[in-house]
Amino acid sequence: MNTGTTAPKALLLLGLLTPLSLIQPALAQTQTPQTINLPAQPLDQAVIDLARQTGLAIGGDASLLDGKQAPALSGDYTPEQALRALLAGSGVTAVRVDSGYRLEAAPDAESNTLEAVSVYGRQKNDTVEAIPQSVSVYNRENFALAQADTVGDVVRLTPSANRAGSGRDMFADDFLIRGFNAEESVNGLGFRQTDHPTDLANVERLEILKGPASVLYGQMEPGGTINVVTKQPLDYYQAEVGAEYGSYDYHRTTLDVTGPLNDRVRARLNLAHQDSNASMDYWGYERLFVAPNVTVDLTDTTNLTVEGSYSANEWTALPGGAPAEGAIEPNPNGDYSDDFNTAWKDATTERDSIYLNTRLTQAITDTIDARLSYAYTRNDQTFQEYAPFGLGADFRTLDRIIFASDDAQQTDHEVILDLSGEATLAGMTHRFIAGVNYRESDSTRPTQVFLVDAIDLYEPVYGPMDLSTKARDRGFTQTDRILAGFVQDRITLAEKWTLLAGLRYTDAEQSQKTTDFMNNNAITRAELGETAWTTQLGLVYDLTDSTSLYTSRNEAFVPQQGTTSGRQPLDAEESVQYEAGVRVTAGRLNINAAGFVIDKDNMPISDPLNAGFLVAQGRARSQGAELTVDGYATANLYLSAGYGYTDTEVLRTDDDTLEGNRFVNVPLHTAALQSRYYLNAVTGLSLGGTVAYVDERPANADNSVTLPAYTRVDLGAYYAVTDALQLDLLLNNVTDEEIFSPGSFDGVIREEGRTYLARVKYLF
Repeated sequence: MNTGTTAPKALLLLGLLTPLSLIQPALAQTQTPQTINLPAQPLDQAVIDLARQTGLAIGGDASLLDGKQAPALSGDYTPEQALRALLAGSGVTAVRVDSGYRLEAAPDAESNTLEAVSVYGRQKNDTVEAIPQSVSVYNRENFALAQADTVGDVVRLTPSANRAGSGRDMFADDFLIRGFNAEESVNGLGFRQTDHPTDLANVERLEILKGPASVLYGQMEPGGTINVVTKQPLDYYQAEVGAEYGSYDYHRTTLDVTGPLNDRVRARLNLAHQDSNASMDYWGYERLFVAPNVTVDLTDTTNLTVEGSYSANEWTALPGGAPAEGAIEPNPNGDYSDDFNTAWKDATTERDSIYLNTRLTQAITDTIDARLSYAYTRNDQTFQEYAPFGLGADFRTLDRIIFASDDAQQTDHEVILDLSGEATLAGMTHRFIAGVNYRESDSTRPTQVFLVDAIDLYEPVYGPMDLSTKARDRGFTQTDRILAGFVQDRITLAEKWTLLAGLRYTDAEQSQKTTDFMNNNAITRAELGETAWTTQLGLVYDLTDSTSLYTSRNEAFVPQQGTTSGRQPLDAEESVQYEAGVRVTAGRLNINAAGFVIDKDNMPISDPLNAGFLVAQGRARSQGAELTVDGYATANLYLSAGYGYTDTEVLRTDDDTLEGNRFVNVPLHTAALQSRYYLNAVTGLSLGGTVAYVDERPANADNSVTLPAYTRVDLGAYYAVTDALQLDLLLNNVTDEEIFSPGSFDGVIREEGRTYLARVKYLF
């Protein structure tokens, strides 16, 4: 946090080789351990505070530190160790001189280098400025401003992104980006599929790559990739505990502890537990999250990391949806209660997951690494959920069903072997990655449907769940096998030009078996085998030292279920995105603007000549533009702002009346602003928050119902009482705005109104 003092800042701004401290210690003192406590804060302020605590003389160009964040430090360090820990990953290095240390740009690092990302190409020290595609990066400061504890709480702030459904249910981290579904990866290594929100307790930052990326990740929807970058073990000891309490008996506790176990082994453990109720009748949620991480330096050039997570999630009375009539549409009986829930307290949903990643990295040369990664994901589900099943002619009687599954499972294994790095050939610099990956996925999903009593929207009477009338009982298994090879190369041409080209070959096999236990155990089987080539092409031009232009073309594909009337598997859905944009660095602000068009073909639709089969002839399009600005407008004011325009259209489907319609739940306009101001008058105090606008959007495919637009305002006061103690007071949805989302089964779900949250963190 910013300490609020201004005098040391003036010393920093004096320029090259001006000391940041008036004390000039002997160089021998830089090797004497001291107890150092520094909070996470802007890097320039952290360097100042380090100089004040240790007497270390530090000089250099202060602009190298602009817009960068420093990690918290707490423990015994030599001043030199502390300085290098603060500068790690910043693109700035400290060089020893007679008077102390001088700050310089690290080799091949520019003073305007943007935040490092791993979502694109999985290269070390890759940056946004080198990527011919839109990327939004959110760090823990953004998490705090968004009052976020899951990935979904942050991604909703991305231009042209919105939740696919409600924040109240298990799909709260399912997102639409640029109108299409998005995927979630971990540390740039394959996709992780979980049917529950992803906790932020072990997350360092999020990287949102917009548009297709099949060359890097394989079969995927064209919306984008949400890359979760996890916290890694530190080589010094640090522990942080946190506690939160808020409206509707919301509780959350966290622990983050890390440090070296010996000279070659470092470890980190993140824990989180939360539970809460809501204004909605009977709704409740509890989550336990555990994430260990161990990193071992096997040799000076070989590193092994083993990390994972366990997430246990349990809901009571998931809503599933309620009629639009009486909520956002007229109902002759008036509006039903804001707190109404289709479900009762005897409905429960449990969705748990285990994730494990083991990766071995070997430095072949100073610039080339080989890596072997293995990822394992297991999801377990058991649920008995009420779901709406139609509103009666009286507009008050709601039919319901029970949708149930016992011991549904999905297990994924993925192996990636790649070689990445930098080389110079024929006078040109090549940043490349090449590799192979194999993915195997097996899922089992038995489902049952039961008919239960209807309920009155206006005078609901609940009772015990009755499972005596079974309407459906099916078993479903699916197996996927994917083998692929990929290569990507970025070539620097004539200093100002960077050309990117990528190619992936995929061989995919898929088989399904459905068993109808209510129809003499009748079995239906479907198999699909397909190969696909996907490509990417991009160009970046450095117009000036602070401005670059880019353009790109990227492809994606997704294998489909079903067969044609000729008993042939359907061709995979294919997508292509064309994008062009500009990036500008203006002082400490980064400005990005982009325009895009995404076409999706081969979508399965009903065969007009044989309704029992499908044809891959559906088409859809999304096009639009985005603008983002982020960084420090002044030394005390942080800003992150974005606007997105997304125009979607169904071009061809099996219902002529739907052609020309917009996509479900995709707004035409989205906008968000995050800001934080550090007060000089009160040391350690800052004020900030988030304002998010979502335009109206269709609630159903025929566009007959429209979800209303809304503006949500979240405010917070953040107070660093000491370097170790942090107190925050937060208000969500300050104006108590009515916010509606599509139900996971049908109808709409009302999101939470105004709430408060108090948070305390202590750093050891």
